[in-house]
Amino acid sequence: MLFVGISAWHAFYIFPVSHDREFCTMSNERLTDIAYRHFVESVKDYAIYMLNTDGTVASWNEGARRAKGYAGEEIIGQYFGIFYSDTEQYSGVPARNLEIALRNGKFEGEGWRYRKDGSRFWAHVMVDAIRDEDNNLLGFAKITRDISEQKEAIDRMSWMARYDALTGLPNRIEFFTFVEKLMTSSDYRRFAVCTVDLDKFKDINDLEGHLIGDQLLQRVAGSVLKVIKKDEIVARFGGDEFVAVKPFDDESEVAEFSERLWQCFNSKQTFASIEVIVTASLGISVYPQDGTDINTLLGNSDLAMYRAKANIDNKICWYEREMDDKTRQRNLMAADIRRGIKEGQFFIHYQEKRSLKDRSITGYEALLRWQHPQQGLVPPDVFIPIAEESGAIVPLGYWVLEQVCSESLDNHINKKISVNISPVQLRHRSFIEKVREILMRTAYPISMLEFEVTETAFIINKKLTFSILHHLQKMGISIALDDFGTGYSSLSTLRDFHFDVIKLDRSFLINVENNPQARSFVRAIISLGNSINTPLIAEGVETDEQLRILEEEGCNEIQGFLFGKPVDVKHLQR
Repeated sequence: MLFVGISAWHAFYIFPVSHDREFCTMSNERLTDIAYRHFVESVKDYAIYMLNTDGTVASWNEGARRAKGYAGEEIIGQYFGIFYSDTEQYSGVPARNLEIALRNGKFEGEGWRYRKDGSRFWAHVMVDAIRDEDNNLLGFAKITRDISEQKEAIDRMSWMARYDALTGLPNRIEFFTFVEKLMTSSDYRRFAVCTVDLDKFKDINDLEGHLIGDQLLQRVAGSVLKVIKKDEIVARFGGDEFVAVKPFDDESEVAEFSERLWQCFNSKQTFASIEVIVTASLGISVYPQDGTDINTLLGNSDLAMYRAKANIDNKICWYEREMDDKTRQRNLMAADIRRGIKEGQFFIHYQEKRSLKDRSITGYEALLRWQHPQQGLVPPDVFIPIAEESGAIVPLGYWVLEQVCSESLDNHINKKISVNISPVQLRHRSFIEKVREILMRTAYPISMLEFEVTETAFIINKKLTFSILHHLQKMGISIALDDFGTGYSSLSTLRDFHFDVIKLDRSFLINVENNPQARSFVRAIISLGNSINTPLIAEGVETDEQLRILEEEGCNEIQGFLFGKPVDVKHLQR
């Protein structure tokens, strides 16, 4: 600072030249003055110039010319306020800055400065008041540096700290800052928190790839930014989770806002040759009636959103304590499932399959069981749907496969074992690779493994599912169609894919002993299996009469409680 101040001073104050012979040789002091002046005038990176006491430009260096576009003869004599915006000039900012420099000896600040061509740059400015030995004001030394690049970098970092880089929407930090201001310094006494979640977004990512998923999120965010108003905020928390806040006086405002927001997330999107149908579920909680802190409000809007996901007709749901307690319990169970995997709470039971020809055991079906530390034995039809909804079925399914392979080898089970595979598992991008990895690690014979899939696996993307199953068959894994007759398109599924086994759903055996129509259905399905050369296993056989009927109708194999309940691997009949 001292050096620059001195340089500026020397540029401003030049000693008079004497022509007396006795001073024909320049003194060291004058030589220094000229050197300083030459140095200052030639500096290119800083605009260094002097102002007269009235604020008019007194000198101009090369750095000033480059930074502001004026030649010396154009600008010297003009008031330095010309470098400020019209608004700042009108409000007297230039004069106030000089007053600060007079009062404090120096002014330092940052702001926009304008060039001759009207363009602007972000400047760091220092103004020093220059006085003589008697403290008389001589003028001002002014140094300006263009720091636009530094400001842009700082602004970018600040933006990235508060906004989502993918979508441009506010992030969690900006969201919570907005809510805090709303709760502490706003005229609004109520506001709504809306949680929005894209339906089956994970499936879109898994089936079409993350690039399509990202582009979809960007398009949705673009729609949101077009309709959002200044007193509203929509933030992206991560993945496909969006949270919005709407201050209001009347609940009709929330209804309008939620509908406007929901429409942004519901559309048909086309990416080259890929067409994606996008739908969303939205949950609403209200401050202060549904919670007096933001975390409670977010939790309750989440619960309402999950209820909307389960609702076919109404995709916008308001928080209701009684109804959403069920969702809360489901979320708790989903967390317990993941914890149970880590803590070894799950185990496998096996149910035998028998040939109707000689009653010999032909194989086993692996059935998952869960011993919850507080709730005891939880039925599969309770926890499996929750595991599928939450995605916990993916790690749980891999655990089942590895456990079956390991304990079957350890106990020398030399018969084919079937493992149920969820549609969610089939849609997992690395499913085939993970299966291959488990089989290689356990050294389990592939020919002794069978995967059971239900017709629900073909609903979302039949072509992709068939491709995955074909790949598994080529590896040597048998594929069984489970619960046949209860799905959406049984005959077309059999036409489009050759299964190794068909499993007749247990519902067809209900009252088959006394109902001729039920028996006719069983006869027709068994005949269908025979006509396409696909073995058929009847599930749920519990009585001798059911066994007799199946035998008379030409069924190949059976499975059910008639021959015993599922047991652990140590107690299997061989």
